[in-house]
Amino acid sequence: MKTFKSIALLIFIFALQLAAQSSDVTKEPGYVDFGDLAKFEQSTGVTEVILDADLLSVLADISTDEDPNVMEILKGLKLVKANVFEVNEKNISELEAKVNTIDSKLMNSGWKRIVKTRSDDEMANVYIKQGSNKKIVGLVVTSVENDDEAAFVNIVGTIDLATIGKLGKQFNIPQLNGVNHHHEKDNEEN
Repeated sequence: MKTFKSIALLIFIFALQLAAQSSDVTKEPGYVDFGDLAKFEQSTGVTEVILDADLLSVLADISTDEDPNVMEILKGLKLVKANVFEVNEKNISELEAKVNTIDSKLMNSGWKRIVKTRSDDEMANVYIKQGSNKKIVGLVVTSVENDDEAAFVNIVGTIDLATIGKLGKQFNIPQLNGVNHHHEKDNEEN
């Protein structure tokens, strides 16, 4: 009987480990590790949003009353992560370097840049990662605006660009509001 209990316990632990591994969002193709952002958290204006699959599911259920389309958007998502930092003269060059490092990393690992903006006051990039079925499985937004804010956003899961702006409004991530508009412009140019 002890042997049976020991085997049952081992099977239970193994099943828990498998479940934990299968829900590890860092292994998803749309996940991006932005590296260490802790040094930027020293400024006064810091916002971090991390919504995992469980919380997104709860939010989808709550959202059905307000906007049934939001539920559809959230249904395929596994992670919404946004880090926003106040930009000042002390951190701007490091933030711009971080955006450039991420740009290089993504462009060399199968991501498609659909938006690139450069001006005296702003730099911004929007990327998508497509799965083998050509569905979008990841979205990344990086931006730095002088004397304003820098944002690093990663959305993991099945993404419909036609409705991604609604997600930006729902979770107050303004960097997502123009994504579909920019993607449509890129498609018209190609």
